[in-house]
Amino acid sequence: MCLFHRFVGAVVLLCICCSNSPAQNKSNRGKEFWLGYGHNILFTQGSPPNSQTHVLYLSTEQAATVTVTVNGTAWSRTVNIPANTVDFSVIIPKTGPEDARLLSEGKSTKGIHIVSDVPIVAYAHQYGSVSSAATMLMPVETFGYSYYSLNYTQVSNTPDSYSWFYIVASENNTRIEITPSDSTQAGWLPNQTYTVNLNRGEIYNVFGKKTATYTGKDMTGSKIVSVAGADGNCHPVAVFSGSSRNVLCNGNGGDVLQQQIFPANTWGTRYLTYHAKVNAGEPVTTGFLNIYRIAVRNPSTVVKRNGAVLSGLINNSYYEFTSTTGDYIEADEPVLVAQFPVSSNQCSGTADPPVGDPEMIYVSPIEQGVKNAVFYHTRNQAIDVNYVNIIIKTAGLLSLRIDGAPVTAGEYASHPFNSAYTVVIKRLLGAAAQHTISSDSTFIASLYGSGFYESYAYNTGTLVNNLNAYSKIENNLRSTTAVDSFTCVDAPFTLTAQVAYKLNSMRWQLNQVTGLTPAVDTTIINPLPTDSILINGRKYYNYTFPRQLRFATAGTYSIPVTYTSPAIDACSNTEQTSLTVLVKPKPIADFTITGNTCINDTLQLRAVTGGNGFVFDRFSWTFADSSRSFATDTIKTFVTSGPQPVRLQVISLNGCIGDTTKNIIISDLPTAGFQLSASSVCEGTAVTFTDTSSITTGSIATRQWNFGDGQTASYRNNNPFTYTYRNAGTYNITLV
Repeated sequence: MCLFHRFVGAVVLLCICCSNSPAQNKSNRGKEFWLGYGHNILFTQGSPPNSQTHVLYLSTEQAATVTVTVNGTAWSRTVNIPANTVDFSVIIPKTGPEDARLLSEGKSTKGIHIVSDVPIVAYAHQYGSVSSAATMLMPVETFGYSYYSLNYTQVSNTPDSYSWFYIVASENNTRIEITPSDSTQAGWLPNQTYTVNLNRGEIYNVFGKKTATYTGKDMTGSKIVSVAGADGNCHPVAVFSGSSRNVLCNGNGGDVLQQQIFPANTWGTRYLTYHAKVNAGEPVTTGFLNIYRIAVRNPSTVVKRNGAVLSGLINNSYYEFTSTTGDYIEADEPVLVAQFPVSSNQCSGTADPPVGDPEMIYVSPIEQGVKNAVFYHTRNQAIDVNYVNIIIKTAGLLSLRIDGAPVTAGEYASHPFNSAYTVVIKRLLGAAAQHTISSDSTFIASLYGSGFYESYAYNTGTLVNNLNAYSKIENNLRSTTAVDSFTCVDAPFTLTAQVAYKLNSMRWQLNQVTGLTPAVDTTIINPLPTDSILINGRKYYNYTFPRQLRFATAGTYSIPVTYTSPAIDACSNTEQTSLTVLVKPKPIADFTITGNTCINDTLQLRAVTGGNGFVFDRFSWTFADSSRSFATDTIKTFVTSGPQPVRLQVISLNGCIGDTTKNIIISDLPTAGFQLSASSVCEGTAVTFTDTSSITTGSIATRQWNFGDGQTASYRNNNPFTYTYRNAGTYNITLV
């Protein structure tokens, strides 16, 4: 008997849901900031005194509501800022009970607090008669536990000027140990450690001791460390440095300086610098004198400038050099770099020219470069010329956009000591405005504005990540030697913390991470590094979590890790980092089916060898009868009817797992049968045929009748029916 059958299949729709957690790359963009009103000689000098203005530039890409308060007072200002604009209306009070100025060494309760409902970037600018200084602000989540101040030799052309730094607490029970590098105005001695307790919104201000009417002690190299407070915890702080007024070199103008300091754990080992541009109309390659200081934590740190090892470490804490072009700085341990632009006479000793004034910028290391930045240029206090300096990988120049426009010929040149990078110097014309920089490559950038006896400068945008530790992931099922930059949902992986110290203990805080298995906090005493590696010239030790991990959902996750080492000079030799893990959706597995789907028929199953960007090199088929196949394509004969689940699991080259299950409906063979109204009739008499065929699953599609007299018919649904034999005889009737 021949059988005709129909394929019945089931389609299973697989959905993958992605739940993103916030990325952990910390930057100068945030929702909460603290700062102080750093000392300015205009507080007491000038006609009249206290004529300076301290303004905040609050720049946002989203509509924002921002509130600024002075701690311990009733003063408050709230501004609603439209998207893609900047607000410059908030003026910090300088008189009366709300007076926020830092007038003397010691404690102040009047920290300035900025809170926004969406992330913004913020800058602070003090300006007045022939005096101007600005700083980029860094949000609370970037605050650190260990800082070193970089200032400059304190010489002023105005009496009562100080080299200074101050600490702002963002939390109660903050305890700080301060080790000044030299004598202070309040009587602290050099290299002695003093303990200060602060609560939220309080500031401790330090002045270098005056040595004469126009000179004072340089606070460069002073150390600030957060230690355990009354509650037993260490609390992060912000630190700012600057000068009431400073003359950088002979015949150079004087100016107030202020900058927020990068925490020590964010320092890098590679820096690219280029001079700030003062005069309009000069080519990018025109040289101009800038002064640089490089702070080290460890006096044995090897620092190279353009390949040559620096010598002449000053006070065991910093190097100093001048440059008229750009430089490539490398170190085997982290360093902090400050750049000091000078007036347009370039320290020639001639009469002070009317263009520019001293400034200070903390330079971002290459490792902290960003792909997007938003900043504001001002015209306050007679600023005539504004330039943004950008240093970017040469390969990224094509995608670089400033306010949406590419740079043009004449606005860039190859970096003189690292040809892999290009320097872009773009003049910002027109009224004060917000600007954007974007690229598919990371860059570092700074803004410098100059005018009649004036200047201001700041870093335009940076990451502020802990560079003492990196995360490394290895997918356990990968078959390639390439470095893994991500894992996938349900894929087992190994996580390694690459830490710049040999550790006494580690605490993996897995319980704080949603969707991670295992979700158990684990402490390891005296962990043993599995290996070591050089990253950007610095040695890191590999500490691998002893169990494989999996994530249940896609997203970017931060896994907190706390570790201790005698080499850590912050927070009781303890530091916390977040290991970032990118988890992508699992690959899409699929297969095709060819052949008939009745019992004992052989089906051809073919795997789709790629899905949503993955390439598969391993396949596993699992059938309901527990049989398996590991070929890319396989065949299967089913001996049982009904839904038959077929599972295909695929593994990509980089160890990500995808799987799918499809139910194939296997049909039983139909049973053919019929009845006749009579088995013997006379010729010419109609016989009634009744089809009694049946099937347990599915339905019968067609019937093929052979009446034995040479006649056939194909009937689907007409049952019963009649047939008349014209001639006498015996006929064998068949139904298929």
